[in-house]
Amino acid sequence: MRFLLRERPHLPPVARLCQTLLLLLSLLLTLPGQAQVLNRAELVLSDAERFPDGEPTQTQSLPDLWAQSRPGYTGQAWYRWHAQLQPSGRRLGLYIDKVCSNYQLRLNGQLVFAQGRYGEPLTDRCDQPQLLDLPAEWLLRGENVIDLRLSGYEAQALGPQERSTRLSPPELGEYDTLARRQALAEFWRLGLPRLLSAMVLMLSLCMGLLALMQKQERQLPYLAGLMLAWPLLGARPWLADLGCSRLSAELLMLAVLALFALCAVQFLLRQQGLRRMPIDAALLAQCLLLPLTVGLAPAAWQGRLAHGWQALIGLEILLAMAWHLWLRQLAIKQAGSGQGQMRQDFALMAALLGLGACAVLMEYAMQALRLPLWLPLSPLAVPLLLIGLGLQQLAAQVRGRRGVEQKLVLNELRLQERIAEVERNFSAMAEQKLEQVTERERKRIAADLHDDLGAKLLTIVHTSESDRISTLAREALEEMRLSVRGLTGKPVQLLDALGDWRAEVVSRLGQANILAEWKSPAEDIVHTLPARAYVQTTRILREAVSNIIKHSGATHCIIGCNVQDGDFQVIIQDNGQGIPMELDGRLDRGHGMASMKSRAKQLQGQCLVESGPGWGTVIRLTIPL
Repeated sequence: MRFLLRERPHLPPVARLCQTLLLLLSLLLTLPGQAQVLNRAELVLSDAERFPDGEPTQTQSLPDLWAQSRPGYTGQAWYRWHAQLQPSGRRLGLYIDKVCSNYQLRLNGQLVFAQGRYGEPLTDRCDQPQLLDLPAEWLLRGENVIDLRLSGYEAQALGPQERSTRLSPPELGEYDTLARRQALAEFWRLGLPRLLSAMVLMLSLCMGLLALMQKQERQLPYLAGLMLAWPLLGARPWLADLGCSRLSAELLMLAVLALFALCAVQFLLRQQGLRRMPIDAALLAQCLLLPLTVGLAPAAWQGRLAHGWQALIGLEILLAMAWHLWLRQLAIKQAGSGQGQMRQDFALMAALLGLGACAVLMEYAMQALRLPLWLPLSPLAVPLLLIGLGLQQLAAQVRGRRGVEQKLVLNELRLQERIAEVERNFSAMAEQKLEQVTERERKRIAADLHDDLGAKLLTIVHTSESDRISTLAREALEEMRLSVRGLTGKPVQLLDALGDWRAEVVSRLGQANILAEWKSPAEDIVHTLPARAYVQTTRILREAVSNIIKHSGATHCIIGCNVQDGDFQVIIQDNGQGIPMELDGRLDRGHGMASMKSRAKQLQGQCLVESGPGWGTVIRLTIPL
């Protein structure tokens, strides 16, 4: 590869060094193959239809940026190269990395390619590399003449310097090799930015739908507008094809840029819940003033005003970014809990904003230093930033939806618990109501028994002349009183119950000439017995004493009572003949054993009987207190 670099003495050393490094990087990105770089041309400023051979020419080094080489010129220029070629049978092509205007190319006087008109409006496709096929029949052995006609604007025309009229050094080589290089350059400069812009446009539609559904999210409409404004800014190259003049196109782009700044600043501030009426009014006024001031200004001031407005808009967005991050940092410090997710969101937002701002500032800095930019940074960095913001908002919506679902599940669980609690309370109230009704009925029955049946039995006891009838009436009266006591439901002190049981048991056993030995608990008894437990225990003791008197033939009986581990225990042991062998295994069928065990089971206790011929009987009664 033959390449000649001519240093410009007016560039600073740092700029020249960066220019050299970037050009070397561009060469490294070139695919393998030999190409002849035409970095010097004969230049004639003329609007002739062909190269004016009779007019004087000047040598022009390439790349040629009109804003530097001829800042006050608007019109057409002819470039001529003399290329030495040897016939090889290979297909040849001419590759031009950047030609930012309409042009026409001739090979040895033959028209190879013509693009666009040579008056207003001119095509603005600086990022689209050009590859022209040189017909083999028009090529000559030895020297070949290549002429290029270019139309351009003066330096004061609107638009950044990077898009001003320029011409890169043409490269002459194998068509296939140059085609691969063109495909690579088109992918990075056009294909990938357009793909990212399409993704941004789709995300803008998603953000718009979310903004309609989530009206409380005030930042979403501005994010949708921000994403929609970016593809509009990228539509500049097609405006000339639609017949729009350069001034009108630039004014339209400035209006879209003002809208882009409004949406960017409002999104960054509204996301933190911040709204300031002066800022809203200033941004709206800026959308009107920017195109008006530039459009009504004299032609000599239009470019400077446009560049000033662009610098102001960039500063506004940078300040809004810094303010947004500062507010987020304050929110993290004030948050008592949930800082983990807030810190992650802050880090992601800081990374997105920082990378986007650095890429755009680097591109502006390289343009200010007049350095060649092989790969535009803002068409890649800004869409990536917008896509990142959109995905972050979608992730926030997903997290919010997930949080709402979790709250709904939690509320449903709480509702189920409340329903279960209400059901339990209702059941308890129903049971309580039933218990109250039952208690009233028990008291009524007890009162009837006491007042009617009790009075009649007492009359029989005192008036009957038969001792047997009097005794039976007295026993029936005691049973009635016991039943009435159970029906009234009044708890009984265990100490009082022990006294009653001791008196009755010792008296009955003594009347049957059986020595009774009563063993009370050693400690003081402070427990109480429910009325039902008192009645059932009394009947179990009476049944046990009756069995001892009637069936055991005992002469001595020991009754022990104690309280242990929350249970009341009674052990009755006699020295009688025990239960006969023929009744062994059938204790529940006789001697009232079944009723004793049934009564104990009703009290959630148990009644155990141990007996054997010749060594008496032991009854163990256990009742939970």
